[in-house]
Amino acid sequence: MKLWRNLLCMAMAIALCISLSACGNTDDVTGDDWRTSGDVAGSGTITHDGESVNVLVTISPSSAAFYRDIAEQVLFDSVSFPMNIADAEQAFNAISFDDMDGDRESDVLVSFIHENGDETELIWIWDPVERYVYREELSTVPGEEETFFPNYDEQTEEPYFTANGLEMNAAAEMGTFLLEDGICTYTGLGDGYATGECYWEIVKQYDYTHDGIRELQFDAICYIPDSSIPYYGQQYVTSTDSELYDFYTGMWLTAASSYGDGSHGDNYYLHSVEWDGTEYLIEFAYSTDWQYDVGDWAQVLTKSYVVYIPEDYYGLVFAAESQPDNYRESAKRMQLDSIAPEAAILDIDTLYPYSNLYFSLCY
Repeated sequence: MKLWRNLLCMAMAIALCISLSACGNTDDVTGDDWRTSGDVAGSGTITHDGESVNVLVTISPSSAAFYRDIAEQVLFDSVSFPMNIADAEQAFNAISFDDMDGDRESDVLVSFIHENGDETELIWIWDPVERYVYREELSTVPGEEETFFPNYDEQTEEPYFTANGLEMNAAAEMGTFLLEDGICTYTGLGDGYATGECYWEIVKQYDYTHDGIRELQFDAICYIPDSSIPYYGQQYVTSTDSELYDFYTGMWLTAASSYGDGSHGDNYYLHSVEWDGTEYLIEFAYSTDWQYDVGDWAQVLTKSYVVYIPEDYYGLVFAAESQPDNYRESAKRMQLDSIAPEAAILDIDTLYPYSNLYFSLCY
């Protein structure tokens, strides 16, 4: 009897160990699969050129993103909304990738049902060159459309970027965007000066509001292909330009020593923006990291920012700037923090504002 009891206890102990081991393994697998995070709002199948891909959909106030239906979160495609939809995640109703125009290619329909009963239906038709093209005449948008800067409709003056036709032509968390003449390279004192294209993207790492302050952490990443760098046969310099601006006043939020050492410590830059009778304090810091021969890219630059802004401020813009066509103007840009600090973007010498990429950072 004693032997039987010992064997029974051993069997129970082994079973308990197996059970605990299985629970631990299950948790590890779940943590590695982004599909279990709760971010997935819908799913579907996208077909182009006769090939079909199963995708999972995430929704934000400014876009719908389509990720491959695999454990790793890999972006397949996306669409940007023509306006900001503040309650997009709560009001999302359905998404369809049906062929609407009979060309055997998937189009996109995203629908929302808002708390007041209004329905929003947005439609994009596939184009082999421009990809998804938003079709306003096929879409249904109730009431007044919001913008990416929701409080400017309440102001008595027109925002600087709007008044001067500077459009938000890129979007955070939406992949890479091409910037022609986005880099310049040269040797010595400007010998062999040349410009080339690059690609920029914004990846948000953290977005949290507390005590009336919104804290943003994001990476601005520049990808430089081999084709953008001539063969010099010697050491050369690669240069890019990117800055923060205020949408409402056009002010350059200059990263200069005279604006440094903010409330969050050394090397933070502090600017005050006054718009329609309200003052906004903007504080930020950043670091840079250059990597070489990264995958298919010759060089990759990552600028990592941390920004503190009031929770009711929506005007923060990141600009990836095109390069001058000559070394003299490029060299002058390096002195702009002492020549034109906090200047409106159209008043800054050597800049070509209508050739830049602009990302709204508040969504």
